[in-house]
Amino acid sequence: MIHAEGTLLSVDVGSREATTEAIDDVLASFVGGRGVGTKLAHDRIPFDADPLGPANSLVFAAGPLQTSTMSYTGRLSCTGLSPLTDGLLSSNAGGFTSRPFYDTGHAAVEITGESDELVGLVVTDEGVEFEPVPDLEGATTGETTDHVEASTGLGEGHTAVVGPAGENEVRFAAVITSGSRAFGRGGLGAVLGAKNVKYLAFDGDSRPDVEGLDDETVREIHAEAAESNSPMKDAGTVSVSDYANAVGALPTRYFRELSYDEVDDIGSAAVIEHKYEKGTCSACAFACKLPTRDEESGLETEGPEYETMMSFGSNAAVDDFVAIMRSNELCDRYGL
Repeated sequence: MIHAEGTLLSVDVGSREATTEAIDDVLASFVGGRGVGTKLAHDRIPFDADPLGPANSLVFAAGPLQTSTMSYTGRLSCTGLSPLTDGLLSSNAGGFTSRPFYDTGHAAVEITGESDELVGLVVTDEGVEFEPVPDLEGATTGETTDHVEASTGLGEGHTAVVGPAGENEVRFAAVITSGSRAFGRGGLGAVLGAKNVKYLAFDGDSRPDVEGLDDETVREIHAEAAESNSPMKDAGTVSVSDYANAVGALPTRYFRELSYDEVDDIGSAAVIEHKYEKGTCSACAFACKLPTRDEESGLETEGPEYETMMSFGSNAAVDDFVAIMRSNELCDRYGL
């Protein structure tokens, strides 16, 4: 089986210690970042750990296709105990961070312990730097990535950060990566915040080689992504809104109804009207992301995607697309 290569880097933010160990057996037996992260978290986190306590870990992991130029592969997984469910949970995010992550030479990075002060971590192929960042307390995600770039030269495509929501241990807080992409499920931003970690930044020049990739298959999939006429290229996951509404599957008025008469005002047509350029993830020719702009107010955001459109739109009986855009932008800003 084609699998990721590299080591496990375990970082204890309480003791400021980092150790590296081989995990070849795990990489060979479990598929992709989610499989590897789930196996490591299952084995290394105590069964009765408090999701917001020092014994919980967050395991970041990426799959083997980070060494390729194949479309659809720019994903990074984050796994740990969820403060929302108390169970093991894996969330994943797109964007551009997966390849800088893999450039560190590690197949997985575990964050454990609890720092006694707010800290940022810079993980490279040369080790881990711990930066006390008390001045970033309460900082938004954008302010945090600006700080990382100013202090390290690494842009938002190298980062995973928490906003005020994560610092305040909001149980559905997200970890934001690449500026506006989110590890959004399960409240893992609260886990990072409880560890007093404001950000991680990844960089290096030690991307492991992965054997067995078929270059012709990679080219074919990349070309297919570029040439696809999928409606997701125009409206992302919101492209499903019209269908969901037609078959009675669009949550409306807090799930009391399953279709929304004003769907045209907030669904695919609204996204296409406000989308001002193409957006994509690392090495992906499909380009289904949604940079949107309201010309009247000047508001810019990325999205909304389907779940945001549904949650702040039909499910709340809000038919103002710009209001949904603003809600989306605020979630990105505060780390929700």
